[in-house]
Amino acid sequence: MKLAGEIAAYAAFAAVVGLLSVWPRYELLGEDRALVSLVFSHAGERVGECRRLSQEELNKLPPNMRKPADCPRERYPVRIELRSGSEALYRKTLAPSGIWADGKASVYERIEVPAGAHDLFVGMNDSGGAEEFDFSRSETIDLFPGRNLVIQFDEQTQQFLIR
Repeated sequence: MKLAGEIAAYAAFAAVVGLLSVWPRYELLGEDRALVSLVFSHAGERVGECRRLSQEELNKLPPNMRKPADCPRERYPVRIELRSGSEALYRKTLAPSGIWADGKASVYERIEVPAGAHDLFVGMNDSGGAEEFDFSRSETIDLFPGRNLVIQFDEQTQQFLIR
C-alpha cells in the first residue's frame, strides 16, 4: 500500500513537471520579429602619444620604474552606431572601463526588429574624432522570423563581422 502511494505521488509529480515544461508556451520573439545582437569589447586609442624619456630622466627614477617610454593610460571613449536604413537602432558613446579609464568598452545589446530585408550599417569611432567612423561596415541582410543576427568586432582583422 505504501509503495503504491509513493508511485502515485511520483507519477503526479512527473505529470506536473511535464505539463509545466510545455505550458504555458514561451516565445522569445513574435512570429514576424528577428533579433540583432551587437556584442563586443574594444579599447579606444590612447588619449596622448608616448614620450621617450631621456637618459637623465631615467636616472632620476628608481631602478624598478625605469622604462624607455612614458605613455598615458587614459583612452578615448568608443562611439558606436547601428542603423537599419535611416533608423538608428543603437547609438551610444561608451566610456572605457577601469579606474584610470584605460580598459575596454563593452557592449552587449539585443535589438528586436521586424523580419525582412534590412540595410544594416554599423560604425565605430575609437580615436575621439567628431563625426567620422574609424571602422564601419554596411550590408543588406534578409532576416528570417526568429533569427538572431550577431554583429561582432574582430580585434585581429580590425573589422566588423556579421553572422
